[in-house]
Amino acid sequence: MLSKLTAPQLNISIDPTSLGFASTAELLTEIDSDHLAWIGQERALSAASFGLRMQQPGYHMLVIGEPASGRTSLLKSVVGQMLKQQPVPPDLVYLQNFLLPEKPLLLRLQAGKGAELRQLLEQFVRRQLRTIPALLQIKRSPERQPETLHGDSVPAAKLKSFLEQELATIREQILPNLIDHAVFERWSARLVQEVVDNADLFATSNETDDMLEAFLGRCRVNLLLSHDALGGAPIVYDDDPSHASLFGGIEASADHLPDFMRLKAGNLLRANGGALILHLEDILADQQSGANPLLEKLGRVLRNRKLQIEDSGSASGNAALSTLTPDALPLDFKLILIASRDDYYHLHEEHPAFLEHFRTKVEFADNARATPALYRQLAIYLARYCAESGLPHFTAAAVSRLLQVLHEWEEDQARVNLALGAWLPLVQEAAALVADDQLVDVAEVELALAAMRHRHSYAEEQIRDSILDGEIKIAVTGQAVGRINGLTHIDMGDAEFGSPVQISARCHPGRQGVINIDREVKLTGPQHDKGMFILQHWLAAMFTPQAPLSLNASLVFEQEYHGVEGDSASCAELYALLSSLSGLPLSQGIAVTGALNQHGDVLPIGGINEKIEGHFRLCEKLGLNGEQGVLLPASNLRHVLLHQDIINAVTNGMFHIYAMEHVLDGIALLTDLPAGVADADGAYPDGTVLGHAQQGLQVYRDIYQRNQQPQGLAHD
Repeated sequence: MLSKLTAPQLNISIDPTSLGFASTAELLTEIDSDHLAWIGQERALSAASFGLRMQQPGYHMLVIGEPASGRTSLLKSVVGQMLKQQPVPPDLVYLQNFLLPEKPLLLRLQAGKGAELRQLLEQFVRRQLRTIPALLQIKRSPERQPETLHGDSVPAAKLKSFLEQELATIREQILPNLIDHAVFERWSARLVQEVVDNADLFATSNETDDMLEAFLGRCRVNLLLSHDALGGAPIVYDDDPSHASLFGGIEASADHLPDFMRLKAGNLLRANGGALILHLEDILADQQSGANPLLEKLGRVLRNRKLQIEDSGSASGNAALSTLTPDALPLDFKLILIASRDDYYHLHEEHPAFLEHFRTKVEFADNARATPALYRQLAIYLARYCAESGLPHFTAAAVSRLLQVLHEWEEDQARVNLALGAWLPLVQEAAALVADDQLVDVAEVELALAAMRHRHSYAEEQIRDSILDGEIKIAVTGQAVGRINGLTHIDMGDAEFGSPVQISARCHPGRQGVINIDREVKLTGPQHDKGMFILQHWLAAMFTPQAPLSLNASLVFEQEYHGVEGDSASCAELYALLSSLSGLPLSQGIAVTGALNQHGDVLPIGGINEKIEGHFRLCEKLGLNGEQGVLLPASNLRHVLLHQDIINAVTNGMFHIYAMEHVLDGIALLTDLPAGVADADGAYPDGTVLGHAQQGLQVYRDIYQRNQQPQGLAHD
């Protein structure tokens, strides 16, 4: 069945009075929920809350959603709120291991106290550089030979007692904050013994200052991790992950002596006891010769729940030889990977074992069904955004238009797009058009929309100008045999638009069937080729009395040099083919889009609004004559949301939108003849489109058979 759409069918109408407020300023009293921003994301919020509660191994979180869906900001917010209630992890410091220098000692202190210990030991070192020589009553001069002090000598005993007293004072100051008391006690005792055993270093020449500095430097603290500023468990967001930023490492040095001060923490350690947020695309980008060192190392950390700090070059095999081999550090944190659906599917295909650690999937919806309650939530969200950003508030009419925009972006009259991150720039631009003490009205929203379209319309206008200048041959008036205007959808990344393209067909007797010229020269993709095969078999099935068809037919997208993908032109291709076969002209003012299945049912296609607008804008430039329009699938009616000027043209009878359920509905519109229904013998009536086509096929059959008969022999 063919139907002609009326103006009310071409977009939705949201009555501003139905929203229940005059401006968003009235909604500020309703802003009382921390979860307000999770509009339409109830499933995602529930999954995120579950994932954060689960502390067992393997319940890391994979957050799936598209950019501008709020996936990153919302997760950071909800994770931050939950982690505020969790205890702050301890500070971590490394101490010199005097017995095994390659194995530094890890010491844990209460949060924020690591810096205090570092300062105390720094002061301790500074004091000893002055005090020990004086304590030993050694006159250090170039002429004096070094003295040898034995462990049982009176100076040695005096030095030992002094150092023990110094360290006891430090111990008393930090004792309440120490978690690993035994580690500090053993280290203190060994430190005293190390200084006493090497006291003769203090009796050398003045050039020994650097040596003493280096020797006593081993008494310092490497503050690996400090949580001084935290008010709860840590949340770390790494938007540029690397081996060093995630796993830490060992700083380069001119020598290879064990130096615990070179050990540095990474974000995995900083997030210990809390959460680490990463983008999966950043991890997948670390592909090297078919391997992904970052992903593999991260997988080992998740499996073992331990972190081995090593030279950051070791992952690529370029690490310098290092004798530092600290013990692996236990980890207990929540890893949150944010991913697009494409990246998630890639991970699922290529690294399924890695996904075993992510039992919590948080999937953000791209859209939600439109309801009065959802409209209210969006309006409250807008009110809060205006208040927090210092923007003027919006009238109900302006909000109504902004809600309509979300429908248009989704191309669905029943659902709204949830890419609020892309919605807010429109809000900002509309608000910039009024003074702070004024309300933003629908006029400002329309101006902002027009400005956005204009900024991204260069490529669209270039194509249209090429048609207007005659470089690309497109006719939007009159009739032609074997020619029809299809509609293309062009996605430039930051802009989408539609444009008509001429599809032509030529037929003659033969047995090759339908040849797609674009396919033969490899300018088509698999989806388009699938549509072409369906078209061929539908055609053969419709004319069984002539089977096998004695037909050679060629189809081509004229002046298309960049390739064709998708099956949305299969209806238009069929019409061009039937026109050429039957000799019946087609209306050039009606552009066609739609795919068909093997039974001739017309299937929905994408980009419907851009396609309609592309044809309308060209007809508008060339002159609307009241006979132009677009023929589209009836199953696309809910997706039609057109600009007001197109709706006005339809209302005034200057442009028409037709919807078809079956492919034969459209051929009748384009030719002004009935499509035709076959009788019991498979014959179509005269005066119908299929009747004319059948006659053409019979003529081709006769010619082909005649040409295949052997020629008579010549006689004298």
